[in-house]
Amino acid sequence: MNIVVTGASGFVGFNLSHFLAQKGHQITMLDQDDYCQRLVQLSPLHDMPFIECNLMKDSIRLPHNTDYIIHLAAMPHVDYSYHYPAEVFRNNTISTQTILQYAADHDIPVLLASSVEVYGGDWGRVYSESDPLAPVSPYSASKAACEMLAQSYAKCYQLPVKIFRLTNLYGPWQVPDRIIPRNFARMLDGLPLDIQGSAVRDFLYIEDALRAIELIMMKGQDGHIYNISTGFGTTMQEIGMLLEPMVRSVIGKEVREQEPTQSRGSSLVVHSGKLRAALGWYPRTTLEQGLDKTYHWYRENADWVRLFSREYHTTRQSRNFIIDMARYAVPVT
Repeated sequence: MNIVVTGASGFVGFNLSHFLAQKGHQITMLDQDDYCQRLVQLSPLHDMPFIECNLMKDSIRLPHNTDYIIHLAAMPHVDYSYHYPAEVFRNNTISTQTILQYAADHDIPVLLASSVEVYGGDWGRVYSESDPLAPVSPYSASKAACEMLAQSYAKCYQLPVKIFRLTNLYGPWQVPDRIIPRNFARMLDGLPLDIQGSAVRDFLYIEDALRAIELIMMKGQDGHIYNISTGFGTTMQEIGMLLEPMVRSVIGKEVREQEPTQSRGSSLVVHSGKLRAALGWYPRTTLEQGLDKTYHWYRENADWVRLFSREYHTTRQSRNFIIDMARYAVPVT
């Protein structure tokens, strides 16, 4: 199929574009820039045209033979949305509406990326697609609004739309301002591990998520929502315990119970039973296996990782640890 991937220079979009190209699909990548310098690493084995387009203000012109749009483009960092709520909400909803309108005008099915953050997150719960939405952050509120927009386009314009909600992903090409890549980067530089917060999260290796996305696109039902997750919870402290033995140069760890912002639920563990029952998907990579693969990738690609050394050397008590601060806004000192 001829597929347009929006947000294609991002962590998920970049990995997904490669994955789908390897599966034989023709991929057109769309994003506003290559701020994190992933696209310069594109494999010469696959010809993937890149459309530079800001969905907030630029007119869209996709290839005439586009069979599918996978819409990933968003400002994705929860903590960034805490500091810049209006910017994130406006960007995510308007860019989504732009894509939906283009798709409706040109009869192109859409696969919309959402987030398990829309559930909020309470201790002792495992969420499923039928649970009510209770977003905590401006980011998660924007994703809930995007879902509503997509469902309205499906009803008003008979636009074929499918939605998937991603759990916390990790793997190659993730910038080091999330807990796993941030600490791998710190390990490379001989810094203490930085473990903040007592939250529980559901961590899934990127390759397992990519398989699920393709399955939903190819075999999922229009109008349906699918969780992509493991169903298992891991505390931030447990992540630290798994990382610490991986390299001798770790000089201990700094543990803080409190998250730097009040923008996250306490526990967010999500059931993927619908995806498993309907499409036969299941995670193939354990957390231990995924962490080992990811750390080896970071060691082999240390030059790219160190492009962000200022951020991962900065304490999470300062908002400047967020890489989007430099991309979208004037850094705060």
